Amino acid sequence: MKILAIDKVRDKATPERIRELFLKEISQCVRLYLADVVREMYFRQDRSGTVLVLEAPSVDDARAMLRELPLVREKQVEFDLIPLGPYVPLGLLLQDEEETPAQATVSAN
Repeated sequence: MKILAIDKVRDKATPERIRELFLKEISQCVRLYLADVVREMYFRQDRSGTVLVLEAPSVDDARAMLRELPLVREKQVEFDLIPLGPYVPLGLLLQDEEETPAQATVSAN
């Protein structure tokens, strides 16, 4: 399952503590990347923050993996997790194609 993870700095977080943990955070993100859990990593352009695209069996599994990140473990940030799936409305483009062969068979008989 693909999951979008958007971080939020917690109210009690401090810039000093975030700086102290940041290299450990990056190291752990690289480990998750090499384990094929983190598929993409981005810095937000509208504010300070990170967006991760994860691959995990479930949202709960993703949440458990993110809990191991130093900034999460130390309650400096938390993540909103959004499960993603195929863009189902694209199937509407195929309905006419799928109906056409069936209609052709009926018309031939």
